[in-house]
Amino acid sequence: MATQQQTCEINQLLKTFDALIQLSQASFDYQLVLADIWIKAFSELTRELASYEAKGETIDNWREFLEVWSNIFDREFAHKLRSENAQAIQGKFLKVGMSYWLEQQQLLEGVRKKLEVSICNQVDKNTSCKSP
Repeated sequence: MATQQQTCEINQLLKTFDALIQLSQASFDYQLVLADIWIKAFSELTRELASYEAKGETIDNWREFLEVWSNIFDREFAHKLRSENAQAIQGKFLKVGMSYWLEQQQLLEGVRKKLEVSICNQVDKNTSCKSP
């Protein structure tokens, strides 16, 4: 009986570790999407500033610069995140994030029971702590 319980505990640990690996990969993929947005926005900002110079126009203060920058960034961000690929990456990131959180909670619940420690469950609506 003890061996079966240990096997279940090891399986839970492995499931949690696997969920963490999946979350790390999904996070990396999402960071690549964000990096692409920043690169394209900065490149577009550089082109925009060059066009100001070519026209003989200037940006006189930080407010004007930030307005140009935020318009470009908002446009690039909205364009990229509307793509099917980016939405799929976002969806996967959210899905595996929730999966990891659930696996982590199950692992912590097992540890709590093993150590016979009371713990506040974040899922419960009430804020009282439960003892084992």
